[in-house]
Amino acid sequence: MKYTKIALACGLAFAAMSVQAAGPAIPAGTKVIFLSGASAPDNFLADISANMLTGEIAIRSTDSGIVHRAFLGKAAAGVPGVAVGTDILFIKRSKGGSVYGVDTVARAQRVETLDFNNCTALTVSASQPYSWSCGTKGIDPGVAGHETAANTGLVADFGVSDVEPAMFQEPYNTENGQPALSTAEVGRLSNKPVNQVMMGLVTTNAVSAATHISRAQYGAMLAGKLADWSQVDGSADPVVVCRRVNGSGTQSSYNWFFTGFPCNNASAGSADTPPASADNSFGFDGAHAGTAADPFIIDPTAGLTIVENSGSGDVRNCLKAAQNGTDFTVTGSNNKVYKVLFSSVGGPSKAIGVLSLDSYNNANAAGSGFSFRHLDGAGTFNGATQTSSAGATGIAPSKQNLLDGKYDFVVEVSMQARNATVTNANGDVVAPITSDAVKNAFYNEFVKRAGSTKYTGNDGGTFTSVPNAFASLPQFTSYATKPAFVSKFSRNGNTCAPLVSFPAL
Repeated sequence: MKYTKIALACGLAFAAMSVQAAGPAIPAGTKVIFLSGASAPDNFLADISANMLTGEIAIRSTDSGIVHRAFLGKAAAGVPGVAVGTDILFIKRSKGGSVYGVDTVARAQRVETLDFNNCTALTVSASQPYSWSCGTKGIDPGVAGHETAANTGLVADFGVSDVEPAMFQEPYNTENGQPALSTAEVGRLSNKPVNQVMMGLVTTNAVSAATHISRAQYGAMLAGKLADWSQVDGSADPVVVCRRVNGSGTQSSYNWFFTGFPCNNASAGSADTPPASADNSFGFDGAHAGTAADPFIIDPTAGLTIVENSGSGDVRNCLKAAQNGTDFTVTGSNNKVYKVLFSSVGGPSKAIGVLSLDSYNNANAAGSGFSFRHLDGAGTFNGATQTSSAGATGIAPSKQNLLDGKYDFVVEVSMQARNATVTNANGDVVAPITSDAVKNAFYNEFVKRAGSTKYTGNDGGTFTSVPNAFASLPQFTSYATKPAFVSKFSRNGNTCAPLVSFPAL
């Protein structure tokens, strides 16, 4: 195969790391496999990695949202095409979400990733599974310096997105002002539908479980059309929205479900009710540099507050801060830093969020500050126990409702890899994943397991920590023989299409 400039640089860096103590000891010759994209299925993907590697150690980024992860170990038995014991460093980037598993893969762009030369050792515990905390290196597309030789980022081998590549249209589903993929660029991707995941209505605990929330009301809050809760629960409390940044697949799924973008737009150029952004916040103060030292300020006491978050972990932290009345600092679009002064409210804020059901264990954790809600009704829902609060109405985001097609806020996760050689803006000549036998074998097995009932429902053992959020697709597994794990409905990899039933096979 042809080695790229960045591949050679990374190889030298990893070799150096095996003899120095600034980070984990990475053996010389370790195969580095980089997956970038959606943060919604992070828990699920980490579970798969843990079963494909032995002696695995987990590594995280220093940010509170943990938008970069890596897993270092040896290939386990049962991965066809990968010799048992092969040293593997599996990197998962979630920053920015799904578009980084689509556009940047098709364009073979360098992106920010973990810097394994800048790490701090951590004490592993039941609540803290990471062995190292590392800084990051590299520059993302749309950020100054990205196309220069000084960009030390890494090119992803394959990507994951909450929705298929065609959904990432301008102006709301692309990142950092980058253009959508051209037809030719889309053709560079071989994408594979993987499984179904539920998206959820989320609120802080300050919102009573008895409050009825319709999808129209939720969508209006996301769009900034309802500045307070008066039309929902009769209070004058300001609306707070903890959303994801543009380009996030989770955000794209909310744009589709609540506004119809881009499905209902003939030109895919606008939406009737676009998602509100941070600078739409009534208390937004943009007279700052947007840096860590001088962040943009948002004062929630002024009214409607919109917070854009790079990863699902950031959304969860945003909701927790809103509930607890503690200030919250986050890096949003274009690497700009925002500080939200929740402490000025003097108590909990009524916030809604943008999260997949993959976060239900986080919602159930003590002090999380938020819960999942019923669709078009009242009541909270516990994803782990599959139970609703007393007096709940509407449609619960339950596994059974997912399987039966009753809960329709569901998307089909996609994984994709390059099928052609691409020369990127930095001059790197990047070959398709099929040119590297080990990477290609790892990718194919990873996709296979992600769609397997063993991982979407713990069929035959405990394989994943959040099985109730996912379902296998009926196109690939018969629900006649796997009724507890396989959906009876699918959109056939087209988010804009309705859910259609599949006959028993």
